[in-house]
Amino acid sequence: MLKPQIIITMLIFFGLLLFGSPDTAFGKVLFSDDFESDSINSPPSKWAVGHKGAVDDAKVIKDPIRPNNLVFSSPTERHDAKGAIYVTGKGKDWTDYYVQWEMLFPKAFYMGIVFRFSEGESFYLLDRRENTKKLDFWKREKGWKNFGSSDKRDLAPNKWFALQLAAKGEKFEVKIKDAKDKTDFKELAPELSGSNANFKKGDFGNYGHVLLDNVVVATSIGELSTPVELEGNFVTNWGSVKSGYTF
Repeated sequence: MLKPQIIITMLIFFGLLLFGSPDTAFGKVLFSDDFESDSINSPPSKWAVGHKGAVDDAKVIKDPIRPNNLVFSSPTERHDAKGAIYVTGKGKDWTDYYVQWEMLFPKAFYMGIVFRFSEGESFYLLDRRENTKKLDFWKREKGWKNFGSSDKRDLAPNKWFALQLAAKGEKFEVKIKDAKDKTDFKELAPELSGSNANFKKGDFGNYGHVLLDNVVVATSIGELSTPVELEGNFVTNWGSVKSGYTF
């Protein structure tokens, strides 16, 4: 008669054969941060400076909209010229990944996030233009090159939005909703799509005068959480969002 330990081992083995390992079936979380463990007026402890810049005034602050919530603030407006760009510091070799986060634009100016970032002159940029309705994909490499634009939504200042970025191969898509909207991202159509083959891997981080909160980076959609709590608290029910990108 087989011992219980052997039976359990066999069940696990055959389960992995049928369904794959957890990482294979569901992907894995590469990085997450809600900034609640940080000190106010100090840089975010889980992040690293990707581009030093002449000014580094980035810090964790109290959420100006939602009480009892801490967020990351990077107040210098043009980070390619003056301010620091903060990245997770974990993503040097990240290739395909998905990011979900909340973002607030404090004013109408050129600002957003970077992805597949390797250095201050090598990255992709997702930014909202100064008129607040223009959303763009840019490649930064010896200058700027646009590879996608959209004007479907008014990304007004001083309002929290939830965003989801898919970076797979040379194709990129972004979905956006109001941070209070509990609609699953899978039910939303992409608001911006683009394609560029220059950068194969790299990190995720801030760009320009933005506030960030509830950042999750994962290798599959199924491992993202839903950062839509009204108080800004981080939701850790991994797998609650099953968004369907078509590429």
